[in-house]
Amino acid sequence: MNLISVLYGQMERSSAGSAGTTEQVLRMCGGCKSALYIGDEAVTPLAMKARGMSVRAAFSELPRAEAARAAGIDAVSVQRFELPDDAADYDLLWYGGAVEFDSVAQRLRQLKDACRKGGIVVYRTLCWLIDPSPDTRTFVTRRFGAVQPLDTVLRTARETGFGVQDFYIAPRTDWTTEFYSKLMNAAKAYADDHGEDTVYTAGIGELQKEADMFELHSEEYSYVYYILKG
Repeated sequence: MNLISVLYGQMERSSAGSAGTTEQVLRMCGGCKSALYIGDEAVTPLAMKARGMSVRAAFSELPRAEAARAAGIDAVSVQRFELPDDAADYDLLWYGGAVEFDSVAQRLRQLKDACRKGGIVVYRTLCWLIDPSPDTRTFVTRRFGAVQPLDTVLRTARETGFGVQDFYIAPRTDWTTEFYSKLMNAAKAYADDHGEDTVYTAGIGELQKEADMFELHSEEYSYVYYILKG
């Protein structure tokens, strides 16, 4: 297991986000009574439960599922990119993705086929907000994968048969204060416990480079939450 995986395991989430963003997106979804969450943290399903929703959560990482169950969430383990068979039983299907290995179109088709007719789908994916500089495009593509422009995802959602209800761009602080700062603190604690070996030095260098890139170019990319009508 590499350093980044170890550090992610010590944090509440494996990607940028915040409780504030979760609450904002839930408000934009309207009055859903039941929800299926697929993602990498327990903050969102707990917020759904606090709103009185009947909630189930699915995680591709077993420790995440165990942590959610310990917090009182009905949680199951699934394969990466897998949706539970009962996805159509819920008013709200929340898919907390990052970058698609296949294509945005394929993921949206999967969600459209799985969701309840007339239900709400929240689809999160990493997007270009503006045309990126060459350095940003090269780094982000190498680090995360093929990123699509915000408008391309909107167009693809409509072509898939979704109605686009709204979208929300994750704020800069979801990455800086809520993710990278906490990640670097976890890295420092790891170094204090284990010493700065070559694995640590290489890993922390990559993390710092990623944080610095976002600090310099945060206007160019972020997670976008698309609120779609099935």
